Amino acid sequence: MKVLVTGATGFIGQQYVQHLTAKRPDVKVFFCGRNLERGSRLAVATGAHYFRGDLQDEPYVKLICKDMDVIVHCAGKTGLWGDYLDYYHANVVTTENLLAAAPHTGVQRFVNLGTPSVYFDFNDHLNVTEEFLAARFADHYARTKYQAETRVLRAHSEQLKTLSLRPRLVVGPGDQSIFPRLIQSHQLGRLLQVGEGRNIVSMTSISNMMRGLDCAVFGPDEVCGDIYNLADPQPVNLWQVINQLMPLLGLPPVTRKVSYGVAYALAAVVETAHRLRRKSTEPDLLRYKVAVMGNSFTLNIERAKRKLGYDPLLSIDDTLHDFAQWWKQQNG
Repeated sequence: MKVLVTGATGFIGQQYVQHLTAKRPDVKVFFCGRNLERGSRLAVATGAHYFRGDLQDEPYVKLICKDMDVIVHCAGKTGLWGDYLDYYHANVVTTENLLAAAPHTGVQRFVNLGTPSVYFDFNDHLNVTEEFLAARFADHYARTKYQAETRVLRAHSEQLKTLSLRPRLVVGPGDQSIFPRLIQSHQLGRLLQVGEGRNIVSMTSISNMMRGLDCAVFGPDEVCGDIYNLADPQPVNLWQVINQLMPLLGLPPVTRKVSYGVAYALAAVVETAHRLRRKSTEPDLLRYKVAVMGNSFTLNIERAKRKLGYDPLLSIDDTLHDFAQWWKQQNG
């Protein structure tokens, strides 16, 4: 079997290339990604073939899809700030190009990495199922990822089997975003507990993410044509997790607090000032970030367990220790 992983210089894609090359000797792994330096290192470390190019380039896409059996599509533009067209081209156009090339190049299965951001509406939500959808998308990322996902599901056919995964807050060794940003903010003295610290959230350990991807890639055809939430077996208290992680890194726990209302109002002022000044950089404080840090948000993963065969095992405690060990190695 030949598997192409897009966006493999990002966290999840990179981890999956490493996972496949280490655990699946019967699979030939190919990958692409925007970060040339990181992609070159990954190719040397794993022996997987690195395709350098742009997924918005249709001839390039046809070339890298040729003779592949499965595409695992992790590429895309993340973040909370920027122009809609940038997100549209990076998330929707790239997906359209891959889906257009797949049936003509031998691809039989297309696994899409979606996002539970499509549920996010700045409110508390518990046990969210795949049918739920925010009345209004919170940002361009959620909107364009949903547009891409609808194209993936529409492309499902006898010739090309498609499905989409929606993992929540993927963390663990190799994390380039969630934990590192919290650590940096805490080191700078900027991290404050938002609200009373009672909010519970779904998180996804990277090892469970790998299990979910394996189910999607190697599962029977019956798993295709659907959307699946992915997360760890049990939700966790977000601030307990943060204060469990920090001492593992030699940092003090987060003790300072700010009320949700004050933080949200201040974020609104910061966003408005950024827009008036037409700044392209993402502000440090956003209403979205305040809502994520102060609200409860958990996913129902029963469909993934029942239909996809998803069996999450690793606990958040193990993931925190693994991340801390990796982080200290990376940062001396």
